[in-house]
Amino acid sequence: MLYIVIFYMLAMLLVGWWVGRVYIKGMTDFLLAGRRLGIVLCAATLAATHFGGGAVMGGGEYGFKYGLSGAWYGVSCGIGLILLGLVTAKKFRDLAFYTVPDYLERRYGGKTIRALGSLLSIVALIGILAAQVLSARGALGILGITGNTGAIIATLVFIIYTTAGGLWAVTITDLIQMLLAAIGVILAANVVLGHTGGFGGMELLLQSKGVGPEYFSFWGMSTSSIMWLLLPTVMYTLIGQDFYQRLFAAKSGTTARNASLVGGVVLVIVSFFPAIMGMGANALADLEDASMAVPWILKSLMGPLLGGVILAALLAAIMSTADSLLSAATSHIVKDFWIEIFHVSEVDKEKELLRVSRISTFVIGILSLIIALIVPGIIDALIYSYTMYTAGVFVPVIGGFLWKGATKEGALASLIIGSILALWGIIGGVSLFGAPVEIFAALISLIVFIVVSLFTKKHAS
Repeated sequence: MLYIVIFYMLAMLLVGWWVGRVYIKGMTDFLLAGRRLGIVLCAATLAATHFGGGAVMGGGEYGFKYGLSGAWYGVSCGIGLILLGLVTAKKFRDLAFYTVPDYLERRYGGKTIRALGSLLSIVALIGILAAQVLSARGALGILGITGNTGAIIATLVFIIYTTAGGLWAVTITDLIQMLLAAIGVILAANVVLGHTGGFGGMELLLQSKGVGPEYFSFWGMSTSSIMWLLLPTVMYTLIGQDFYQRLFAAKSGTTARNASLVGGVVLVIVSFFPAIMGMGANALADLEDASMAVPWILKSLMGPLLGGVILAALLAAIMSTADSLLSAATSHIVKDFWIEIFHVSEVDKEKELLRVSRISTFVIGILSLIIALIVPGIIDALIYSYTMYTAGVFVPVIGGFLWKGATKEGALASLIIGSILALWGIIGGVSLFGAPVEIFAALISLIVFIVVSLFTKKHAS
């Protein structure tokens, strides 16, 4: 197993070095792959951004707990990409933006809304990136690499290849990683089914443990549970910088739209396999901790060769998400703050901005590593910005896209109030009919958006 994982990591570093030498000439190459991604590369990197450690380990855990409906997290990610392709992908790519806050400023005017949206996104991206570092530590712990050594090794690998090759390196490695992750979970699911005697055998084993028929239904979770899983995931996908950065890197608006649709369909399909793995672990083992479903399969059912491939696939899933987060955070630092807010460099100074982009990438990566290893307790606090960003930014972005009557005042008020309500809901544990905090905060944000826009538009006229 160890040699396969080492080979995989060395291959990723080699790709980053090669891409940096051949393809990276300036900031646009680094941040947006020169806006030259075709449908295959674009679809693969979009799917890989979602299909991370959470999708594999979490999908296995959900499958263990809820059965086939445990696939709903990954399916929700796929639905989000499909809607992204149908709603905004083509139009936003045609406008040739770099970041989501580019759109906010273009649509409403003023730097304030750009700064707020960028800051919330950066903090959230760093928090989620730190969480991926811990996921890598857990994955390498299966090899017996205990403590922080595994996390440091895996993190340095994706920091180095992303710093060297930017989004070009991220995209090419994402294609490799997505293929490896998809093949890995498919192989693992089939090995599990081989041990249970197929679906029929697995069903009999689980029934003997007292599992009910809902466990084998895609709708086995309650409707509310599915909706509260689906809606926040779709909302973030429709506004997340890590997704739009890839759309902005596509050759054209049509390519961006089609790649998003293809990536979404791929995600929907592959998301069932981690759930099947979890169901099989439930059938074959007496585990008290559902989060150990995937590690148990790797340790107990796989030989050294296949186990190494599956473990490399798990690392590929983690690193494909981590490099996407790292690249997205860099785009905010360079484009939104360095260029647009602080005016340190002009956009046409590509080579100077390439140096800034590489330094920013390295610093953000190391910061995430330090947070994960030294102060992991603040990761949850940082990820609060993910919820605040979704609650605050969703309405101004999608509302501004769909409604011409939206005003700057309405957008700014909805962003601030939506974000504050989300933070209040998180800290105070406030819930409305069991809905996730970003849902009810976004609903109130929408009301504010409409009312303030109508009021300010009336007074302006």
